[in-house]
Parts: sequence; structure tokens; C-alpha cells
Amino acid sequence: MTDDKMTKGLRRSDRFLTAIRSSIDDTIPVQIAHTFVKVCMNPGKGVVELAELTGASKSTMSRHLLDLSETLRTGAPGYGLLLRTVDPTNLRSVVYTLTPRGKLFRNTLADIMED
Repeated sequence: MTDDKMTKGLRRSDRFLTAIRSSIDDTIPVQIAHTFVKVCMNPGKGVVELAELTGASKSTMSRHLLDLSETLRTGAPGYGLLLRTVDPTNLRSVVYTLTPRGKLFRNTLADIMED
């Protein structure tokens, strides 16, 4: 890899991480940002499937998804990027999709990686 290519990749990574920090939360853990990206790539999946995709435990994934949703389990506001919906094919399961804010943010991140 050339130095120029490496520098370009690092700049793109820096813009990506800066966008996450400035749009979601300045102190957001990378694992939660990773969860957001996985939901963007796999909308309509539930906790178990997303946990398998990321290598996280189901309980950790559940907490990350709640953080990214409208309301935390404590009742405090979440990041508002994901919508929790009961799976119509399995009423005991919840699936996650992007809110309008989440879609805008997904598009911003995709644009950064396209540059």
C-alpha cells in the first residue's frame, strides 16, 4: 500500500468517525456505532441475528439497539436512529429499522465513504 493511499484511507476513516461523534454523541462507544452500521446493512433483523453478525452477546446487542432507539430501557431518551417494531411473522420478536433521522445519518456516512 502506498503512503498516499494509506493517508487517503485514514482521512476517510477520520471523517467517518468525526461524523459519528458529532451526529450521535461525542462519547459514543465504537461498539454502538458498529451496531448502527450493521442495522443499516441488515434492516429488519432482530437481536439474535444482529448479535451473530457482530459477534456480540444477545444481552449486549439488546442494550446497543435500545441506545440507538427512541427510548432507553430506563425511560431516558435514546439516540433516535432506530425504530423498534414487533415482527409481524413472530409477535414475540422485535426487529429494527432506521428512523428518518437514521436514514439521513446512514446517507451521510455512505457519502463520506464514497469520497
